[in-house]
Amino acid sequence: MKRLGSPDNPIEEAAEAALNCLKATGGNSTTYEPSVGSVVSPIHRGVESACFNVDADGRSFLLKIRYPDMAEFFEETIVHAGARRASDLGVGARLIEADETSRSYLFERLDDSWTWGKVDFFENATVLENTVNAKRAIHNSGALPSGKSVFETIAHYHDIVQADAIKVPKSTAGVLEKVRDIGKAIAAAGTDTVPAHGDGVSSNVMISNNKAVRLVDFDSTGNHDPYFDLGSMIVEIAQFPDLARSVLEVYDGECRDAQLNRCMLYGIADDLKWALWGFISFSKSTRSHVEFVKYAEWRLLRALFNVEGPHFDRWMAKL
Repeated sequence: MKRLGSPDNPIEEAAEAALNCLKATGGNSTTYEPSVGSVVSPIHRGVESACFNVDADGRSFLLKIRYPDMAEFFEETIVHAGARRASDLGVGARLIEADETSRSYLFERLDDSWTWGKVDFFENATVLENTVNAKRAIHNSGALPSGKSVFETIAHYHDIVQADAIKVPKSTAGVLEKVRDIGKAIAAAGTDTVPAHGDGVSSNVMISNNKAVRLVDFDSTGNHDPYFDLGSMIVEIAQFPDLARSVLEVYDGECRDAQLNRCMLYGIADDLKWALWGFISFSKSTRSHVEFVKYAEWRLLRALFNVEGPHFDRWMAKL
């Protein structure tokens, strides 16, 4: 680790500026080093924010600071509120301080007994149950500042694609039309709105040696349909139907067709959201080493497979 005062690049300059302003890390004893690098494929982590391991006055922290090329995608007031809520509930990493102006978040650093989740980890019944229960704890808490729904986010991203003439595959238009139909069908069926994690990416669940979990990364948090929260998780981890059904059995005590159908349709919308994000990021980001297009094409392909697959009409028929 190195001491403050010798940044090697602009993101380290931003990190040092944040560390100097945060109460827990503003002293002369503070040292830091890069943590996880930016990888979006085959695992999605460290892309929206730069992460640094930080030591200060005998305490270990993790600093997250927003990459400039990601700033337009997220509302920091909502992100901060979601991270604070999970921290207060004990289901997220403990948030020490945050500064929305610098888009920086200082967390207590989890020790080496914790690791980031991979898709196959959730085949373990205890890990799956603990993850669903952590999300449910947020659902049962008071309302957060309201962000965009997944359908509103998709519309916003599509506006950016059109305004900036960003190239996307021709199949995007067909998936977009189907997702608009999904949005209308879910709205007609009615929804509840609860505070939610909003992110199903497996690496945003930290898992300990004893299978405890902590939710991290609240960039997609806000007040959502709880089945969107579960659907975004299912589309990430459930390669087979039995695991999808298990998520709902933990959450509701049983798996009912209407709720399962809703989750599967929300998974399609989540795939399209991240696909559009990837194409926009490829067009605008200077970080050429991040495989934005590969990630975008994979998520679009999965959405396309599901909207053209044999189950789509059945999912739409009962919500």
